[in-house]
Amino acid sequence: MIDILAQGLTPDEEWVRDWLSAPRLQTYLEASDNSLTRALWLYEWNVNLGQTLMKDIAFFEVALRNAYDREIDSRWNGGGHWLFDDDSPVNIPIPRRNSSGRMFDANALNRSSIRSAAPAYRGSSQPGKTIANLSFGFWAHLTDKAHERILWIPYLHHAWPVGTNRAELNMKIRLINECRNRIAHHEPLFHETGGTRAPAAIDRLVVELFCQLLPQADVFDLEAPTAVELFLQSNPRP
Repeated sequence: MIDILAQGLTPDEEWVRDWLSAPRLQTYLEASDNSLTRALWLYEWNVNLGQTLMKDIAFFEVALRNAYDREIDSRWNGGGHWLFDDDSPVNIPIPRRNSSGRMFDANALNRSSIRSAAPAYRGSSQPGKTIANLSFGFWAHLTDKAHERILWIPYLHHAWPVGTNRAELNMKIRLINECRNRIAHHEPLFHETGGTRAPAAIDRLVVELFCQLLPQADVFDLEAPTAVELFLQSNPRP
């Protein structure tokens, strides 16, 4: 597509609509003064921005899941691996009441995620494959309020600097996960130009949290511009 645009050619709107769908294309047209060429430039720019941010999120996601596995595994005294043991804090029922007053099990989603990630490995010696298959959402869920007493206090707070506020951390990780999901589903990022959901703000969170998890790692420089900041500097929005 970039070759067509670079040559100054006007693409056929019919195949563009078949490719992106009419509603998705309309989103970009509305942001481009109804110019099909500008809309496609914006679409490509959005994809490139997402790829830049997704790389940093991927680094953080791997660091997060391995840190949580280390902290739980080193302190868990159950009969089986903490992912598979029925008495594990990610598997035991946690009754909670929702905003409408109805009871629910805060670990039901975790158990379902583990079953889906490891149907062939449950009870085996291959928890690493299950960990690799679990979604970012699973790990983000472990620092919510429902898991404060059974996961955060005895296990997960050890992965973070002393004094880390669980609620604030959980909010930051959820913001990163939400952005990751938008990128994975090819949603537009250009609407978020400021505030905590802006791509630059998300990437800054990623860098800061990664460095808190692995301060010794030579992956990110806290004092340097992030990859998204550099992208935006050299690639202004069309």
